Amino acid sequence: MIVTVTANPSIDVTLTVDTLVVGEVNRATSVRRDPAGKGVNVSRALAQNGIATRAVLPADAVNGYELERMLAARSIPSVSTIISQAIRTNVTVVDSTGTTKLNEPGPEVSTAELARLMTLITEQLTLGPAWLVGSGSLPPGIPNRFYCDLAELAASFGVPFAVDTSGAALAETARSGTASLLKPNLEELEELVGRELATIGDVVDAARPFLTMPGSAMLVSLDADGALLVSDTDLWWAGSRPVAPVSTVGAGDSALAGYLSVTDGAFAARLGAAVAWGTAAVQLPGSQAPSPADIRPEDVRLIENPPPTTPLGELTLWLQPRP
Repeated sequence: MIVTVTANPSIDVTLTVDTLVVGEVNRATSVRRDPAGKGVNVSRALAQNGIATRAVLPADAVNGYELERMLAARSIPSVSTIISQAIRTNVTVVDSTGTTKLNEPGPEVSTAELARLMTLITEQLTLGPAWLVGSGSLPPGIPNRFYCDLAELAASFGVPFAVDTSGAALAETARSGTASLLKPNLEELEELVGRELATIGDVVDAARPFLTMPGSAMLVSLDADGALLVSDTDLWWAGSRPVAPVSTVGAGDSALAGYLSVTDGAFAARLGAAVAWGTAAVQLPGSQAPSPADIRPEDVRLIENPPPTTPLGELTLWLQPRP
């Protein structure tokens, strides 16, 4: 079983319009409502592919109750601790030019509510999950070291910890060296190190100083250019054939779920699954998670130790048909 923690869950409303015109009345051609928050999305992708998971989250009596009801309708187990303020409702607008997201900051979580959440997570760790996953932004009231605390708590139970977050929370967790897996995208990694990363070697040089725990790794998503997986000794790149994206919402969460779905520990297999699942997700509406029928691992190309001087923008050239 894989346990996910979503400190800032949401209900995602996805509106599709022909063309978004700012400042004007826009009429949606379709509407989706999905249970969301990055950890919830990871659990949704895992469950969609028959992998046991449980989502842990704070939930209020209105929006939180609806989110848990939506998860139950998808046969996704969840456990929650009650909070007084309502969880977020996030809005995504998809049109012919791309995806526009409007995210609320989230509820104020009190010290007592946070303590109850930590107790709930501890209870799940006593069950011996394969992974503990901390994913997403942190709402007001939860400190930036929250994911460091989760990593240390998981380690006390012998459970590896994966984290997917950004900003100050990512910086604190990465510098603590407590996570088994860090999953930033390129922009988040550039923000973390304070410089532009133009080549594969730049990404490796940026990632490795944070990989101080034995066996730890960093999965860096590069959008259409695939992904890099970096450990202290290993380096792999993977990419998939170009596709026409329908929605990028939740694609990174599906990629993380794909990585975690591989149990044999081989970096190449985990990276290949991450890219296959993420590629499948961008071809689905809203934050819909891919099913086995959507995922095409045969379309993924893996390269070990790619040349460090290769510009990131040229990685898709490796996906061209080989003579």
